[in-house]
Amino acid sequence: MKLKKFLNASMILAFLAVSQTALAQAFTVQGRVVDESGEPMIGVAVTNKDGNTLGVTDADGRYSIELNSPTKLKFTFVGSETITIDAKKATQKDIVMRQTATALDDVVVVGYGTQKKINLTGAVQSINSKDILRANVSNGSSALQGIVPGLTAVQNSGQPGNDQASLKLRGLGSLNSSTSPLILIDGVEGDFNRIDLNSIETISVLKDAASASIYGSRASNGVILITTKRGYEGKPTVTFNGYVGMNTPTTLPEPATAIEYMQAVDVARQNALQQPLYTNVIDIYKNGGVDQINYYDTDWRNEVIKSSAIVQNYSVGVSGGSEFIKVFASAGYYSQDGLIDNNKFSRTSLRLNSDMKINKWVKLGIDASVRQANATSPVMDSPANIIGKALTMTPIMSGINADGTYGYGINGTNPIAMVRTGCTSNSTAPEYIIKTSLTITPLKGLSIYGAYTWKRNDGETNAFVKPYDTYENGAFKGSFPTTGSSMSDQRTKQVRKQYDLIGTYENTFGKNYLKLLMGFQSEELNYSYLIAGRKNYHYDGYQDLNNGDAATMTNSSARHAWAMLSYLFRVNYSFDNRYLFEVNGRYDGTSRFIGNNRWGFFPSVSAGWRISEEAFWESAKNVMDNFKLRASYGLLGNQAISSYYPYSASIGSATGYGYWFDKEFSPGVAQTQLANPDITWEKSHQFDIGVDYAFLKNRLSGSFDYYVRNIDEMLQQFPVPLFVGMTSPWENAGSMRNNGWEFSIAWQDRIGNVDYYVKGNISDVKNKVINLYGKEYKSGTTLTTEGKPYGSWYGYVADGYFSSREEIDASPVYGGNKANVAPGDIKYKDISGPDGVPDGKIDSHDRTIIGNPTPRYEFGLTLGLQWKGIDFSAFFQGVGKKDVYYSGAGARALCGNYTIYKYQFDYWTPENPDAKFPRLLEDPNATNPNNMISSFWVKSGAYCRLKNIVIGYTLPSSITKAAHISKLRVYASAQNLFTIKDNFYEGFDPENSVSSGASLYPLNKTFVFGLNVEF
Repeated sequence: MKLKKFLNASMILAFLAVSQTALAQAFTVQGRVVDESGEPMIGVAVTNKDGNTLGVTDADGRYSIELNSPTKLKFTFVGSETITIDAKKATQKDIVMRQTATALDDVVVVGYGTQKKINLTGAVQSINSKDILRANVSNGSSALQGIVPGLTAVQNSGQPGNDQASLKLRGLGSLNSSTSPLILIDGVEGDFNRIDLNSIETISVLKDAASASIYGSRASNGVILITTKRGYEGKPTVTFNGYVGMNTPTTLPEPATAIEYMQAVDVARQNALQQPLYTNVIDIYKNGGVDQINYYDTDWRNEVIKSSAIVQNYSVGVSGGSEFIKVFASAGYYSQDGLIDNNKFSRTSLRLNSDMKINKWVKLGIDASVRQANATSPVMDSPANIIGKALTMTPIMSGINADGTYGYGINGTNPIAMVRTGCTSNSTAPEYIIKTSLTITPLKGLSIYGAYTWKRNDGETNAFVKPYDTYENGAFKGSFPTTGSSMSDQRTKQVRKQYDLIGTYENTFGKNYLKLLMGFQSEELNYSYLIAGRKNYHYDGYQDLNNGDAATMTNSSARHAWAMLSYLFRVNYSFDNRYLFEVNGRYDGTSRFIGNNRWGFFPSVSAGWRISEEAFWESAKNVMDNFKLRASYGLLGNQAISSYYPYSASIGSATGYGYWFDKEFSPGVAQTQLANPDITWEKSHQFDIGVDYAFLKNRLSGSFDYYVRNIDEMLQQFPVPLFVGMTSPWENAGSMRNNGWEFSIAWQDRIGNVDYYVKGNISDVKNKVINLYGKEYKSGTTLTTEGKPYGSWYGYVADGYFSSREEIDASPVYGGNKANVAPGDIKYKDISGPDGVPDGKIDSHDRTIIGNPTPRYEFGLTLGLQWKGIDFSAFFQGVGKKDVYYSGAGARALCGNYTIYKYQFDYWTPENPDAKFPRLLEDPNATNPNNMISSFWVKSGAYCRLKNIVIGYTLPSSITKAAHISKLRVYASAQNLFTIKDNFYEGFDPENSVSSGASLYPLNKTFVFGLNVEF
């Protein structure tokens, strides 16, 4: 009996054991991996404790694996912290993987390839697409502002389609050639301001010669590499990003009312010992006499400039594929209305990037993109000039009459009519790009890449002018413009062809790593231009050239071509991931030069030392994870002068000269510019030394760089005797230096359920002209001379106000006529004379450098956090030091018969001796000595701006999965929310440059609501 019970018990235990084993074999773990912002992570490896791969996350970040027994799972992804968790707990909630602060194993896009960040020896900054999209701007150049240390991005216009920022990397690179970085989109020169930002994967900024010299003569001002998204293996993922919002001006000056304006004019006339002009008229205005027929109080600013304008952006992307074909496709639409009527811009973008695996060693890539931009603006003047007129015209001028007709304005110039009559310039700019590539890997470590790119940019602009009628005091005054109706039709075409052939060999021999790259590139560009026009259209319904007066027909055209042939190489070597070396070189030939000067060689060398990998650093590893020193030196070139044939003599039509053929006179041609076959590349010698660091388990990271850029053989034109009768030739003569430093720092950590980060950067650059061979560049306000920064403000040194007639009699005055000077006028210092010493006069010898317009101490600061689906970020950007000078009607009261702003009523009087502005005077010809360029008008352009603030919320997957939505995020964002600045020039943005006519298009303060969806 006991034996039977034992056998029964044994059988039961065995059955339970087998059942338990069967259950263990069926143990399944499913879950989802997301990043800090809640986005699914694709390609995360799931391994067990022995390191065996169990699975990889799909396009939705999901994984499903089977286990024989409970174990710990390890989740790893390049650039992210490794997470280890019990298998049973893995299914309870999403696994959040945080990006490491330094991500040293990240792959960074460099010239003609990629490198691990850990192996970089040059100054390269990689930017994630999330940092670009956060800004919610229309173009890429503006999105880079404040993100990249050393990159100066100045946006001085908010005009739709023309609101891009001007870019300079590590200072000014030339006097007369291009100073902008080379921008390459998927290896082909492109327009950063026209690409759909949602299609961008990464951006790499190549700052020094080590990273940029592989682009040779194209890279003197640095390189910006833009890589668009590509498909991946896995089920298709659909993304939608869209927002809609409104733009308002960041700031605008407030003009005076009609009564305030007339009172100011009478004060100015009294100061000039003249009789008041508006005493009786002011009484009429005060007693309700404004009728918009005989007496006007025109609010030009609010009549012309809208308080808000709509902006919207939508983008859809699809990505996915199999082992043999991977595809990324996107479509985008952007639209922005202007701050004035009949001013808008839109852009439609389509992109298809495909990769096909033909066999194990051959891959084919076919990329295609189409983009079309459409812009509309008033035709009678530029939008910036129209806004300038609206801000400066006096309120007593007729703008809109009581019956709705247009006023006479200034001799017929009426900005209200200009924006409302419907006379517009309409432009269309399509772009087509096709790129085919073939990658062959015949041997392990060897790849051969060949590509052909065809790119075409067309442009068409049609402008029709129809005069508007003006009335004043109830009577017809005339039509404007007085030249009558007209139409112009302009067409442009540009075709670029590029061939690339690149071979790469990569291998590791023990502790030795070697990578060799050699290649060939050919570029060819052809451009043509045609414009035609006619006048005297009797009916505006037929806006076609043929319907104009044939006798008024005009036309012109031009065409040019440019080509470059290049050979390039790069050698990377490292030992034990500690000692890093790189050599680059490019041999360029260009059609811009001839003879022996056509070809140039541009090499660079660089080295890095990862001190943190040394044995003596081991004790510090717990605190200092990575510490790398690097240095580079190289030579770059610049041949991007405006002329496509700078070496040649120019031939042009000779007015009044020609020949008679068959009793008809045929105009002749003549040489207009001297030739110089000896000109060659501008050269830039660059030195950089830097440090990369990461502390406290990569939570604290950053870099520091110091650099020197010496630009030599700059192209200039020197005067020739007048009897030559031709323009002087271009010559290589001149040198300039930029030296500066860049510092970046980032902290990333978690407190409880809150992930947060702080990122900051600051940079400085000093510019100095070394040698101009005795030449100086002088304008009315600036001076470029040896030993000083380029384009320095050049004027008189102000010494406060004259306070009494006795002080005036005892001092030299501008112009020498003391009878024209009174207390409250600006006093100038006598600092020099013809002999270099003070001579008791205030004249041109007393002008000196009074300011530096080059921005100094540019900075950016980003704060961000995520908590339970909520994300928040704030980005500050600014300039620590900069001198600004605003001139003419944009800054001076009653200058050039224009108005006065309300903040300018703080002018000098005996009762207000410490006023902001000198005594009030009319200045119809802009010759008032108080309005001369002087240090009085040069003010600080330093500012700190809340460039962007975003708050978003990602709905839990438990809510969205029922609708088969992987992610749904809603957000609100604001750009240019506020600015801290010197308030001397009230109503003007520190980035806007204000000229004598106050021509400006204000920057936009933007508020948007957006939606991100992934399926």
